[in-house]
Amino acid sequence: MKIQTKFFFLFATLVALDQFAKYIFSASICNQNIAWSIPVAPAIFCFAWLALVLLLIYAFFKARSYPQKLFLVFIFSGAISNIIDRVRLGCVLDYIDLKFFPVFNLADAYIAIGIFLILIFNFKFRY
Repeated sequence: MKIQTKFFFLFATLVALDQFAKYIFSASICNQNIAWSIPVAPAIFCFAWLALVLLLIYAFFKARSYPQKLFLVFIFSGAISNIIDRVRLGCVLDYIDLKFFPVFNLADAYIAIGIFLILIFNFKFRY
């Protein structure tokens, strides 16, 4: 199986897991803002998401290493799963409440993990 196909299946699985969790926890918080409930104007939000998705697709196909592609799949999966919510519900369902941190969901965790790993990977192999 081609590596691109494996990444697509990982992407689909991650999105499905988050969407399934949002279905299970449907009585969740409906967050109309961006990460950690930061408010943003709708026009700016739509433009930023479109630019981000295009940038992630470009970065994925330009990435040279397997780990970089893997980390980008995590970020892209989280972004797409949250976009699905925005289109379907007009907000993002957040259902993980740690009490000491803003409420979030698996998609947010995917994005944070992907960004963290890219930073670590790039720092480790650059210096």
